[in-house]
Formats: sequence, structure tokens, C-alpha cells
Amino acid sequence: MKKRIMLARFLPVASTLLFPLVALAAPRTFKDLACEAASLIDTATFMLITFALVAYFWGVATNIPHFGDEKGAEKRKSFFFWGLIIFFVMVSIWGIVQLLQNTLGFKDPSGLGGPVC
Repeated sequence: MKKRIMLARFLPVASTLLFPLVALAAPRTFKDLACEAASLIDTATFMLITFALVAYFWGVATNIPHFGDEKGAEKRKSFFFWGLIIFFVMVSIWGIVQLLQNTLGFKDPSGLGGPVC
């Protein structure tokens, strides 16, 4: 019971003290907001591509001993086919994001890949 009372007193104080940090973290212009969104999408896409590549090669490695078996051959073919399709789609999305960043001027024009923001 005493912990609830302490928590009920602590939460309003903590939120009041942390509110300026949240307010100052907000982007000031639309370009800042667009840069943040593009950076977030770019990072998330890179992480998904890395995870997909690791998962795909793990699936290939675990299915190598079973290539001669007729049992489940269709499932393995499906796994490899859809893995390549999904990998291609993710790389395409990443390329589209890069193209939009370059077109809208959110990338360094020198070609070094650094953001303008």
C-alpha cells in the first residue's frame, strides 16, 4: 500500500521534471521532421534487411542436409523462393527511400552519404 502512495506521488513529479526534455526533442521545422522520419525508416529498413539476410542463410544452412529428401521438398522450395522475393522487396524499399532522400535534398550532395540535416 505504501508503494502505491509513493508511486502516486512520484509519477506527477517525474513527468513534470521530464516534460522540458520531451518538448525540446520535437523537430522545429518540417525539414527536421522529414529528416527524422527518413532516418528512422532508413535505419529500420537496414535492420530488417540484415535480419532477413541472417534468417535466410540460417534457413539455407539448416535445409542443406535435407536437399535429397523428397519429403518437404515443396516447402523448402517455397521457403527459398519467398525468401528471395521478400529480400528483393526490402532492398527495393531501401532504394526508394534513398532515392527520395536524394531527390528531396535530405542527403549530402557530395555523394558521401551524410545527411544534410
